[in-house]
Amino acid sequence: MKKNYTFLSMLVAGCFLSAPLVSCGDDKDDNPVVHPDPQGEEVMTIENQKKYLDKVAEELMNTMKAEDFQALANLTNHIRYNYIDRSDWDDVGDWAKDCLDGLRRQVGVPSSDTQTSGSGNYVYITNTITTNYESLVFASNFCSRFTANGRKWTRTDADHLEFVFTDQSGQTCVLKLETSGKVVPVHMGSLEESDRSYSSSTTGNKTTYVTNRYYNETDYTIGVPEHIVVTLTQGGSEVVRSAVDINLASISGAEFDISRSSLNVSTETTLNNGYKITTKDITLAGNSKASVAFSLTKNGQMLVTMTLSGDMSGLPSYTVSSLVAEEASSSDFDNVNGRSVVAKVDVLGKVQVQGTISDVSKWVEYTDDAKSNRRNESTFKSYINQANSLTDINLYYNGYEQKQASVKLEPFASQTWNNETRWDAEAVMYFYDGSSYSTFEAFFNEKDFKSVIDHFKALADKYAGLVDEKIYW
Repeated sequence: MKKNYTFLSMLVAGCFLSAPLVSCGDDKDDNPVVHPDPQGEEVMTIENQKKYLDKVAEELMNTMKAEDFQALANLTNHIRYNYIDRSDWDDVGDWAKDCLDGLRRQVGVPSSDTQTSGSGNYVYITNTITTNYESLVFASNFCSRFTANGRKWTRTDADHLEFVFTDQSGQTCVLKLETSGKVVPVHMGSLEESDRSYSSSTTGNKTTYVTNRYYNETDYTIGVPEHIVVTLTQGGSEVVRSAVDINLASISGAEFDISRSSLNVSTETTLNNGYKITTKDITLAGNSKASVAFSLTKNGQMLVTMTLSGDMSGLPSYTVSSLVAEEASSSDFDNVNGRSVVAKVDVLGKVQVQGTISDVSKWVEYTDDAKSNRRNESTFKSYINQANSLTDINLYYNGYEQKQASVKLEPFASQTWNNETRWDAEAVMYFYDGSSYSTFEAFFNEKDFKSVIDHFKALADKYAGLVDEKIYW
């Protein structure tokens, strides 16, 4: 597949730009529908759509207040400053390396090769010693409790991995990682470590220099657990809980072949401020299906959902270990394609954007060919029309099937410095009264959306302040 995704990025961005602009009250008197219909929603005027999107955006931002994350940000900044930036992690690193080294098993006997050069009074000898190992790594091999003691970490035995420290108020905090369920071995391939030593000796007028080069090749297989849970508690109360469920299928031995094997991952992260982030069915089923579903809720209220799915084809037969070994080249993936790719975004149940690309490879090909023919109006437009025939991107409100607007690529001419005409394309919003906006900036302009834009900038500044603020205790 060609790598020029300029137009694709433009189109996808156009599909999702509407997503943040969502929020509206339940007051029926404020409903801007032109002709309310109990059987379904009618098409709104452009003016009423702007009012509606403005209201929905305000609702979303009023729901996702930066203040909701203040306590979590304070703890995060405290951890970052006191236990990441200022702590001495050498002992933890040494422990992890010792654990990893202890899992290695030597395979066969070391091989050696000697090269000699020079003559007369100077002789140079290079010895190359290669040792091969195998290593089977499980999370259960890394169980310890580390407790912050000043700037160092003190280790004690445990049946899981955890770090114990205090927050800015002196309360005990525990960051813990636990695994459970079936463990599936996955071959990851070999990694190389190297070292060298030097020596020299002189006998009479003759000096011999010896270089020893040591290469350790370790072939790793890791155990992928079925369930992973990471928790952070503060004063005995859970602040963050993140659970990951992994299902690996169709593995031959320990080899995961991206063209045939299946992977399904689901995650759920729960915060003590009422927010929950969920990703379900992150699926890669070889040359079959690929999908992901995301949702963000607050105290049970659905804020944003996003789904992406499509039919995959053209994935080459490579295992994870062969990819780690860099045996594949970019050209091997030229035939990778997605068909019937569908992306959906829903905000507060009030604004929906759905986009479909029937053939991604063809879409990229047509837009690339259009770009290559920027000086030829008819050819450029022909390719853009063919690209548009593969897409269907629409805006809906309140879950109704009535299309309120659609997005297409539209050609437009520009003049170069020497008055030569060149053609470009950009995403354009088309409304069902026949009007269109040549850019999203033209529709979401600072005049009609001044209040929500100002609100968004203020909210972004507050969130940035949570991340950037340094708290010294």
